[in-house]
Amino acid sequence: MNRYKNFSLIIVFAFLYFSCKNNEKKEAEVQNQSSILVKPSKKQIEFADWEVGAFFHFGLNVFTGQEHGDGKEPPSKFNPTALDAEQWVLTAKSMGAKYGCLTVRHEGGFCLWPSKTTDYTIANSPYKDGKGDIAKEFVDACRKHGLKVGFYHTSSHDTYEALSWYDGKIGWGPDRDSLVEIAFRDKKRKEKYQQVQLGQMRELLTNYGQIDFMWSDHWGAPGSEHIWNPMTDLVAELQPNMVFMGPETWVPGNESGLVVYPMWNAVNTVDGTKYTRPAPNSNDSSVENDYGLLENEVRTGHPLGKYWRVRECTTHWAFHRGGWFWHPEVTLPLPLSKHVDLYYRTVGLGANTIINLPPDHRGLVPDTIVVAAKRFGDEIKRRFSNPVAELKDIKKGNIVELSWGVPKEINTVVLMENIANGQRVAKYILEAFVDGIWQELKPINHFPIAKKPYNNNPGYETIGHKKIDRVIPVITSKIRFKCLKSVEGIAEIRKIQVFNFEPYDKLK
Repeated sequence: MNRYKNFSLIIVFAFLYFSCKNNEKKEAEVQNQSSILVKPSKKQIEFADWEVGAFFHFGLNVFTGQEHGDGKEPPSKFNPTALDAEQWVLTAKSMGAKYGCLTVRHEGGFCLWPSKTTDYTIANSPYKDGKGDIAKEFVDACRKHGLKVGFYHTSSHDTYEALSWYDGKIGWGPDRDSLVEIAFRDKKRKEKYQQVQLGQMRELLTNYGQIDFMWSDHWGAPGSEHIWNPMTDLVAELQPNMVFMGPETWVPGNESGLVVYPMWNAVNTVDGTKYTRPAPNSNDSSVENDYGLLENEVRTGHPLGKYWRVRECTTHWAFHRGGWFWHPEVTLPLPLSKHVDLYYRTVGLGANTIINLPPDHRGLVPDTIVVAAKRFGDEIKRRFSNPVAELKDIKKGNIVELSWGVPKEINTVVLMENIANGQRVAKYILEAFVDGIWQELKPINHFPIAKKPYNNNPGYETIGHKKIDRVIPVITSKIRFKCLKSVEGIAEIRKIQVFNFEPYDKLK
């Protein structure tokens, strides 16, 4: 009998052993499968979490009325009389911004720091008798008040350096492009231009400590590979922890605060390398040129794309009237309702948004913009600081529930995906437990200004970093998220929040 009992035990142990091995094999297979999803870097996740940034367009253009800069206006015109970088930063913080970005050198070529690469700088202006350094003032103010530091610089567009040989009027667009093409037929001029751009970037990324973000306008512009490719490598060498627009973030195809939806952060690129822009999918398109914009391709991304690029929305048309730079009697804020709508259609669709706060000829953000920025920040904080209920811990599973004690009316659900393991959710629904049964929460995410290819009524498809869903109100004490389609594996939900808000379209 003992012999048979021992034999039976051996059979049981063998069964358990091989069952465990099979389970381990299946888990390993799942892990290997999930590895096909590209994942954001730590700094890209942090950048997504910043959500809102402040853009400070300031420079010689403020004193000439230009937007792009023709490189012909003399530095002697640059003379702000009351510049206060701390006022800029405090305005940004009141808006809820986590980072600020200053145009230390815009397309015209005028440098807001005393660069040794060119004479077209603040050192040859009346500001502080030529001894000023606004880049430093900005960096110091950001660090003093806890704002992440960002610079704007565009290596492929420097009119002063590229076209200093040209004596005529230089406009924006095809005329300028053709003149630059002529200029760069001269090999020595082309090489000098490249060295100036690399030299400026080296100054910016070595003389001011850690820089957190760089808006590299027109990164990867076709025909400028000789500048952008070595520039991308130089940036990675000098500031590996900095988020660099181009290889690590990308624009949505407009400057009006619109995000394509559904939207994937993963992309494939034109040539399959990190040096080029996102490649189109079969249903992607280009839109009408928005304010001379060069990046007007609308890219939905690709769920199995090779590179992760956080979507970042430029939003000057959506926050105030006028151009990027301050213009007297033109730069006026839009109503609060438009600002809140901007937040819902950018951050609420998984993107980061950078809002323009242009300083005026004094060197101060105008009072009207200061007031509007604070009202916006206060309203977003008021809305999203006190959820009816909240799930804070990461939950893995295609069904995730959130419940609370007493039934309450709700009309907004915020979801965050755990993008550290990739963006997976391709279709989902939200349900509420009402009168003893689960019923679908009907989405009402309406954005009137969105025209094709932008979705003016997003439903339940991608989540990414964050999705804010407005729904038809219900009274309930329990909701659940159900993933209906995943790119790979089960869903991973980082956070669920439930709210009840009054409509924002009546805000003035």
